[in-house]
Amino acid sequence: MLNIIDFQKEDYIKILKKQENFFNKKLEGQLKEDFVLVGEHFNVYTCGKRTKPEHIYKNPENIPVLNIERGGSITFHGEGQIVIYPILDLRHYNLSVKDYVYTLEEIILDTCRRYGINAFRKKGYPGVFTKEGKIGFVGVRVSRYITIHGASLNVNVDKKYFSYINPCGINTPVVNISDYKNIHLSEVKEELKENILKTFSISH
Repeated sequence: MLNIIDFQKEDYIKILKKQENFFNKKLEGQLKEDFVLVGEHFNVYTCGKRTKPEHIYKNPENIPVLNIERGGSITFHGEGQIVIYPILDLRHYNLSVKDYVYTLEEIILDTCRRYGINAFRKKGYPGVFTKEGKIGFVGVRVSRYITIHGASLNVNVDKKYFSYINPCGINTPVVNISDYKNIHLSEVKEELKENILKTFSISH
C-alpha cells in the first residue's frame, strides 16, 4: 500500500530524519507499507556524492549546506519548490533503479504537461528540462531495493539561490512552472500527488 504524507513546509533535517526512520525500518523488515513524503523546505543546499567545492560559487545569505547520502551534486531546496521523497520497496513495483529514476522523471513530466509545458529528458543528465532550463531534479539512494531521497519540481522558487551554485554539476539555467503558467503551488502539489498514485499503481 502506498501512503502519501503531506508535510506542508518543514526543515530539511526534520524530514530527512523521518525518511531515515521509514528507510531503516523497511531495511530491517519492520515496515511493509510504502510512503511518499511531499512538501516544501525552508532554504537549504544539499550536496550529493558528486559535489565538488567549485560547485558552490558563493553563499551570501549563509544558507545551510548539508552533505547527503544520495547521488548527484549540489542542489537548492526552498519555498516555491515541491519535493517528493518516496520510501519504497522497488520489488513491489517490479522496478530496477534505472526504471525508478525514469518513473520519478515521468511524474514530473506528466505534471508539466498538465500545464502545457513542453518538458523533456536530456540524455546523460537526470531530471527534467525545458528549452529554457531545468525545472525538475532527481537524486536518489537505493539500498537492498529500498529507496530514499527523491525528486523536486520548481513551481515559483526564487531562482537567485540557484545562481549561487552550479546546480547538479551542470551549468544550465533553472526555470519555474510560473515562468509558463500562473498557478498556485497547492494546485501543483495536488496534481503531483495524483500523478504519484497513478504512476506507481500502473507500475504495481
